[in-house]
Amino acid sequence: MTATPNSDERRQPEGWHVRQTIPARFAREMLAGAGLDRATLLPILERCDLSEAALSGHSRLVPRDYLTLTRLVIAQSGDEMRGCFAKPVPLGTFAQLLRLLVYLPTLEAVFAEAARFYALYNETPPWQVEKHDKLIRLRLLPARAEQVQSALYPHFMLLSLWHVGSWLVKETLPVQRVVLPESLAEFSKQARFLFGRQAEFGPHAYLELAESELQRAPLRAPHEAARLARYMPLRLVSPGQAVDLESQVRGLLSAARPFASLSEQQAARQLGMARQTLVRRLALLDTSYHRIREELRRDLACALLSQGTQSIALIAEHMGYSEPSAFQRAFKQWTGVPPGEYRRERLQRQA
Repeated sequence: MTATPNSDERRQPEGWHVRQTIPARFAREMLAGAGLDRATLLPILERCDLSEAALSGHSRLVPRDYLTLTRLVIAQSGDEMRGCFAKPVPLGTFAQLLRLLVYLPTLEAVFAEAARFYALYNETPPWQVEKHDKLIRLRLLPARAEQVQSALYPHFMLLSLWHVGSWLVKETLPVQRVVLPESLAEFSKQARFLFGRQAEFGPHAYLELAESELQRAPLRAPHEAARLARYMPLRLVSPGQAVDLESQVRGLLSAARPFASLSEQQAARQLGMARQTLVRRLALLDTSYHRIREELRRDLACALLSQGTQSIALIAEHMGYSEPSAFQRAFKQWTGVPPGEYRRERLQRQA
């Protein structure tokens, strides 16, 4: 990853370092939904090495911190649904529901029955199963203002439905369309990462699948439910299994030495296409090679600064910047704060 890779300190970090960071808004909404008072919240943030300022504005969290925060909030609030419903869902409910759902004849029956079950906590079914020709939509039915205005809620609910369905049939369900509320268009890249495909935006949020897919029978046994329940928080922040072109480009840049140094021409050659074709196909995804590279550098920089073990000059070198000042300007543009301030805040929390 660096020009002098013989130093142990300069080895390329493990894979989690370059996973896409999580919008702080997701964390803010989760905390608001959990209804924890400040006296309870501050110790939780300390255990995550986070401050209240780290959750403000357009800040982003590395996946490890977000996962730790999620698990602590669930444990402290006693609510598996993280405040998404009108009433808390007791711990262990999700796993117990899965143990029952595996006995149903089809995925369509699974989703319909699960919606009726969660209506006990949401006052109304949180989604409904709709048939459109040979397609089926799992459409969210937000009933509360918090659900309508939330960025976390539609991502969390649709991802949960997709992952549960995929788990039940032991392979990734091929989704025809992912549609999110039009007010969340700014999260298009986050959605593409999480669902593994380009999301659309409209008046309603839903997943669209072939009707034949929802006629498949569950293949799981009740004793397997606990494992899915335990790892569900991780699945919900992991990349969608349907790898798109942006994910392929991100992977090539991550493997380059120095980090992210691969040129657009070289990337196109490795992908077996002309440079102009790569430019055109990325434009259809509303992105560009330069933007993907900058977002990847941002995600890795956040992770390295959170560790606090490397100097800013060395991190700048890792990022492929010729001068630390160029890296500092870029980082402030990405996050709104200089890298030194970002790291200082994190180290103060860890002290």
